[in-house]
Amino acid sequence: MSEKFGLVLGGGGARGAAHIGVFAELERVGAEPDLITGTSIGGLIGALVAAGFAADDLTALFEKLSITQLFGLPGSLPAFSHNNKIEKLLEETLGRITFADLAIPLAVVTTNVVTRKPLIIDDGDLISAILATIAIPMVLPPVSRGGHTLVDGGLLNNVPFDVAYARGATYVLAVDLTNTAPYGTPNDDAPPATGVIERVLNVSQRNRSLQMLSTLIDLVTEQSLNTRLAISQPEILLRPYLGTIGILDFHRWQEGVEAGKTAVSPHLDAIVKAVVGKL
Repeated sequence: MSEKFGLVLGGGGARGAAHIGVFAELERVGAEPDLITGTSIGGLIGALVAAGFAADDLTALFEKLSITQLFGLPGSLPAFSHNNKIEKLLEETLGRITFADLAIPLAVVTTNVVTRKPLIIDDGDLISAILATIAIPMVLPPVSRGGHTLVDGGLLNNVPFDVAYARGATYVLAVDLTNTAPYGTPNDDAPPATGVIERVLNVSQRNRSLQMLSTLIDLVTEQSLNTRLAISQPEILLRPYLGTIGILDFHRWQEGVEAGKTAVSPHLDAIVKAVVGKL
């Protein structure tokens, strides 16, 4: 009997391109997940996979993403005060669908800022759930949904493999996006500053600010993950090495995709063997 295959996609902003690389390899060998759980960018990509998007579709979408397209203004973090552009992009990409419309069962993790506990969403409107799980504090606003005020689920459960097991998975592949270079490592791949950003921050100031934000988020999410790993572990935990790719470095999507492919490649035989009964 084949295992019930759960794919778990962690948060990490633009580093989520690694998820595309992982999924591309799974797609290549015919290892389709039976269920998906995700947090933040992992919830977004998980939603697209669950809706039937192929790896090539995801690559084409990421290729078009930029800070300007997503947030409206390049530059300092306070400029990121709304999610209108992201919501519009999601509507154009997915339409107004619900969890019930998905081909693969999906659950996304958010954080309830009132109760200070995780809130898992697996029904109702899909886009509002995605907007909630990607609502990184100081970058995107909280989302009101079902009477709850929600932000990025990565604050409390960034790699929700426990959620996959709770939904019946017996074989879990989880992807953690926090394996990066230490804070202070020079980033020579930052895009040039243009327009408004030049009047707000010089290039070095901007890079330090974004790198610090990425590092602080990593510290919080790693602690949460390590606590869960001390209790139980997924069958496979991938930690693609993502170097200096920051959470807003969408222009480096190709590096992320390749990192994901490299990380999952040694495990493909084991994955196929575990799920071969349904191939």
